[in-house]
Amino acid sequence: MHELHEVRAMVREACAQACGLSRITKLKIVVGEASGHNPDHIAAHFREASKGTKAEGAKLEFTIEKLAGNCASCGAVFDAKKSAFACGQCGSRELNITAGKDVRLAGVE
Repeated sequence: MHELHEVRAMVREACAQACGLSRITKLKIVVGEASGHNPDHIAAHFREASKGTKAEGAKLEFTIEKLAGNCASCGAVFDAKKSAFACGQCGSRELNITAGKDVRLAGVE
């Protein structure tokens, strides 16, 4: 159920982006693999959240974004799933997650 609020916000954003369109036919959504969100749940909430809007009935196209990161000290890029505690290059524990942790609207047609 935690996705409903975010899906409603996504529908509002899509409708704002499509101000010149009478209908939205497709929403492109990026789902980070570490976001904790499930495309099937997002789709189910979308049906409810889009009722009565220009996004109602639109197709959802999902792209799964891999988890990625880099070291804040040396800049080394690493597999965030394998390097959760320290950089494999310099040993620093100052790591940044750069991708794969959120859900976002990537496009509207």
